[in-house]
Amino acid sequence: MPIIRKGDIPADELSGNQRQTLVNGELGATDLTVFELDVPPGGEIPVHIHPGHEECMVILEGSLEALVGDDVTQVGPGDTVLAPGDIKHSLVNKSDKPAKFMAIFPTTNVQRHFLES
Repeated sequence: MPIIRKGDIPADELSGNQRQTLVNGELGATDLTVFELDVPPGGEIPVHIHPGHEECMVILEGSLEALVGDDVTQVGPGDTVLAPGDIKHSLVNKSDKPAKFMAIFPTTNVQRHFLES
């Protein structure tokens, strides 16, 4: 049974947000990628799509504005945002506190195409 220790994996950055890989192909997964992302106040994950696969975002801390398709709503801890493949989506932290979410993909080959605002 693989055990992946978060502290052993270096963080990187996605659109100015700290991203921690929790599971991916390099860590032994065959069909799963999981990231944890910290979004500072005023930060965002810009509008994008994932061609051919969906994304599940579980909000862990803070408040975020979620866009999926043409729908916009506020989400907070315990909420889950499901973005079907090829559907535009984004998360924006309009609060004055940090936010954190887990991004889950049913693939080890995550494809991301950012769209013009």
